[in-house]
Amino acid sequence: MNKRLFFLALCLFLSANSIADGLYRSVVTYVPAGSRQAELDRLLAIETPSEQQYLTSIALQKPQIFERQLKRAREILTADSDAEAGQIESRLRAEGFYSKDIHKILREFYASIHPDDEITSLRVIEFLMRLNVEAGHWNYLFSESQTLDDYSALECGLGVAPSELLGPVEHQYLVKVAHPNMQLSLWRFDPKEALTYPVATLVETTVDYYRFVDRFGNEFGLLSRDDLTMQISDSEQLQCQKVDSVVMRAYQDHRREIILSEKQL
Repeated sequence: MNKRLFFLALCLFLSANSIADGLYRSVVTYVPAGSRQAELDRLLAIETPSEQQYLTSIALQKPQIFERQLKRAREILTADSDAEAGQIESRLRAEGFYSKDIHKILREFYASIHPDDEITSLRVIEFLMRLNVEAGHWNYLFSESQTLDDYSALECGLGVAPSELLGPVEHQYLVKVAHPNMQLSLWRFDPKEALTYPVATLVETTVDYYRFVDRFGNEFGLLSRDDLTMQISDSEQLQCQKVDSVVMRAYQDHRREIILSEKQL
């Protein structure tokens, strides 16, 4: 039995016990340190940032300060609900939120969460996702009535599809389908943290490709519907192939078990 078939058989065997109680939890607002720093570096390099870009850079660079700003803005919008609109806008500007468009996003953000919910670092990322992606393309992931199903796993490699069952960790993706709106999102595994997190959401579908953007509103890539190539930059292209999502999750649970056992030694 060759190596690929061996791992396939192993994963299918593990799926019987692992999938039902997977070792991974899904966290919509988890952002790896490397991704956070890369986005911050990109924003700081912009000579004249927009208000949206400036707020995002502050939130990534000084998260605790931005948490306080969001808490103060919430207090202004709730405690001063009977105040004149001009007074509220003036107080929000004093807290660093200047435009009416940003004020509108703030109101929508606070309306979407329970009044008793604390503003935490995770809430900051949620606000940034609402702030940076037009037309609310990420909002469905925060709906309590939303359900997500695995659709298909993708393993990808630069220029050519991986030759083994699963390629390098950085090239493993899992597509999830939201119900009832059937929105597609692209997720990644983090075995050390034992979680999955979204990296991109679908914003456009044509007869030729799916177009995805990341949680900061940046172009993530175009996934060809014909040959499963994903253009991720002007010069780089991932070649992807489908793997049964059950196999992918079983394999990831197996990897997680190995990490746990190594930590216990």
